[in-house]
Amino acid sequence: MRYRLLGPLQIWRGGVELRLGGPRQRALLAALALHANETVSFEHLSEAVWESPPAAPESNIRTYVAALRKLVQDDLVTVPGGYRLKVPPEDIDAGVFEQLCAAADEALKQGDHLAAVEKYGEALALWRGPALDGLTVGARLAAELTLLQERRLTVAEQHARLAIELGRGERLIAELRRLTAQFPLREQLWLQLMHALHRAGRPAEALQTFEDVRVLLAEELGTDPGPELRELHERLLRGDEPRPALNTLPRDVADFTGRAAEIARLTRAVTGQSAVVISAIDGMPGVGKTTLAVHLAHRLEFPDGQLFIDLHAHTAGRAPVEPTDALDVLLRALGLDDIPDGLDERAAMWRAELSRRRLLVVLDNAASADQVRPLLPGVPGSLVLVTSRTRLVELEGTSTLTLDVLSEAEALQLFATIVGDDRGADEAAREVVELCGRLPLAVRLAAGRLRSRPTWTTAHLATRLREGRLSELDAVFALSFGQLPSGHQRLFGLLGLHHGTDFDVDQAAALGELDLLECDGMLEDLVDVHLLEATTVGRYRMHDLLRQYAQSQVDSPREPLTRLLDHFLDTANQATRLLSPAARRYEVDITYRPASRLVLRDYDHAVEWLETERQTLVAAVALSLEGGWHTHTWQLARAMTYFCMVRGHTRDWATINELALKAAEGNPAALAITTKNYAMVFWQTAQYPKAIHHNERAIEMLRELGDLQGVAGTLNNLSLVYRSIGRNAEAAELLEQAITVARELGDRHLESQAMSNVSNIYSAAGRYDEALRACTSALALMRELGSRRDEADTQSALGMILHAMGRHDEALEALTSALAAVRAIGDVTTETVVLNYLGEVLIAAGRPAEAEASLREALELAERIDDPREAANAHKHLARAVADPAEAERHRREADARFAALGTG
Repeated sequence: MRYRLLGPLQIWRGGVELRLGGPRQRALLAALALHANETVSFEHLSEAVWESPPAAPESNIRTYVAALRKLVQDDLVTVPGGYRLKVPPEDIDAGVFEQLCAAADEALKQGDHLAAVEKYGEALALWRGPALDGLTVGARLAAELTLLQERRLTVAEQHARLAIELGRGERLIAELRRLTAQFPLREQLWLQLMHALHRAGRPAEALQTFEDVRVLLAEELGTDPGPELRELHERLLRGDEPRPALNTLPRDVADFTGRAAEIARLTRAVTGQSAVVISAIDGMPGVGKTTLAVHLAHRLEFPDGQLFIDLHAHTAGRAPVEPTDALDVLLRALGLDDIPDGLDERAAMWRAELSRRRLLVVLDNAASADQVRPLLPGVPGSLVLVTSRTRLVELEGTSTLTLDVLSEAEALQLFATIVGDDRGADEAAREVVELCGRLPLAVRLAAGRLRSRPTWTTAHLATRLREGRLSELDAVFALSFGQLPSGHQRLFGLLGLHHGTDFDVDQAAALGELDLLECDGMLEDLVDVHLLEATTVGRYRMHDLLRQYAQSQVDSPREPLTRLLDHFLDTANQATRLLSPAARRYEVDITYRPASRLVLRDYDHAVEWLETERQTLVAAVALSLEGGWHTHTWQLARAMTYFCMVRGHTRDWATINELALKAAEGNPAALAITTKNYAMVFWQTAQYPKAIHHNERAIEMLRELGDLQGVAGTLNNLSLVYRSIGRNAEAAELLEQAITVARELGDRHLESQAMSNVSNIYSAAGRYDEALRACTSALALMRELGSRRDEADTQSALGMILHAMGRHDEALEALTSALAAVRAIGDVTTETVVLNYLGEVLIAAGRPAEAEASLREALELAERIDDPREAANAHKHLARAVADPAEAERHRREADARFAALGTG
């Protein structure tokens, strides 16, 4: 069954749309689908279905439910207190929308703007019109639809900002015109439309757009356009190049309460200052530092945007972010790609960018002044908000604000807002907030507990807190924890051991050794009592303070952590087997193999899982090494190597293999395999002497072990290094050895790879007929074996052989096919190579404008994945493609410098 809410309500079964009943029945189904896998009460349903609910709506609701069951069958179940629609999140378009948005948010946080744009674009493409278009609904459902529509528009604005920043704004102009017509008072949409028009070389239309919105706002509201629109208008009149504003802030808290004095003080610090403005907010854990900084950042207007980065000073299982890495994230968030390696160089680039922009930057969860200092601007104009548990007195020129607990009035207001009924204003509420120490996190948890227990009184809650006889915060945690069944208590404690920032039900089930369905229900129960937060559909996270409390409930962590590492290793190995034919012989050493084991369906599912869990998996490699699970360390690194190589995650690729080398000490087979994999990192990053050393060492070790297949594969890899530095004769000799061994072993996949590489050697030597025969044979074998990446790579080699033979049309056809193939499988590493090849052939075919577009994309990708070889090639070809002589000369000089640094020509 598939449920479609983002447009007219539809249900599909097996490709057939089902006929729905009347408007009340459809509204009931919509209310259940919007809260899929949650219990929806009779009260909620009555307020969702009727504008004015009847006196006794239960019988009507049961009638509608009975009719719906004929359609949705076992998806709809009766549970205590109401009903639940049990549907996989991927079968509801609204759930998929949130998953894609969460993936885009994470990509944006990591500075991967290209991935963020693509995910936001996929999310927006799910909308077929207004949510539940044409359906009459009650007040509660109408309110939820308003929030959903707001989320859609916020995503549309963010998507437009990033797309324009990446030079993709022109294709959004028609959509932005439609959205501004549909939501004419949404100034951010008008702003992005003006940016897109200007970037597309249509400044007159951009100026007319400003006039259109000016007239509209004057007629509708009697106001002028806001400051961002006016500033952009002035820039256009002056002929300045405008920049789209960025915003990577987390969402503001809807029920933010109090802190008026603190907000006023911080706001005063921003205005009327001629110096650099840095405000540091410090305070105890749970006092609301991040919440205040984010809330304030949303209120303040900065024309070039707002950036947020978590420096992870106190995140369990993570080391604080190094300033060098933080600068990499911030600079990439600004759309920059050619980022230097050193801290001083990155800090200088960051200060130079801030000197040209007015930005608000939130540096959250800082460890020390030393961590923050390189991230600060050098000239006035921008604002930096820093949060930390410690007062950063060493940070020069900083105004500090120590955040205390809430005042009594503020704590009572927050408590009442969350409880949501008359109990929030009860006289006993005063005692509750005092027992919580007026700490915002504790007040939220206590209020959430009362809200989820409609039979409790506030006095009863106060009594339970008082009898806890623990510290204020622990008393609140213990209150929620103590009410849990023993199985829930055990799971909550084990979840505190999880080392990632968030997790899914499969990981939780592994920790608890639970059935998936049972575990899913327990996780939702923990969300209901505010001991977990549901970050998106099917994913959860735990506050750092709760994590510490949870860990205190666990006596023996090793066994559950072993199960979790087994789960990661098993699933990562499955994924690699789906991605690479060579990995199908990998075996792993695990003991936890549950009946409800996560099974990856296909290539795309494997890539999706690996991308989602990438940071957690890298952290798992480190955790396994630190905890003595050394077999898990090197086998996890082996399982992730192909994925990191294909997807361009070069830094992660290096990190996991560095850790694996330490774990492999004393294990000759593990050391040989890891050395072989690590050698490819050095080839990818053009560190050729190290690549040769590690490959030769791996060959020696593999020969001693009698692993002829490993030897042949490493000979093939070493040939790539020699070919990269122009030592083609040595490369050819290595390939002949590799082909001989592969044929003796009957390894047709390895044979096809080596034959493809031989064709490149023949082509470089001008032996085009031999190259064509070798390449064609390799391609046929790869197609037979179903090796998608190798086939695309060889298809691109075929294109360059045809190009060298002067058969440019055939070459373009082969390269276009290769490009489509690598994009279909998400292989950004090979995509970079193919784009460079395509640009080179387009130049030869007399199509420089098309060549330039392809080469600029190749350069952008090469910089993003840290591929210095392809970046140099892109500059070399751009020098021939661009029309402007000065720019051509700049690319020529850049190419010469980069090739000199690589030691190649």
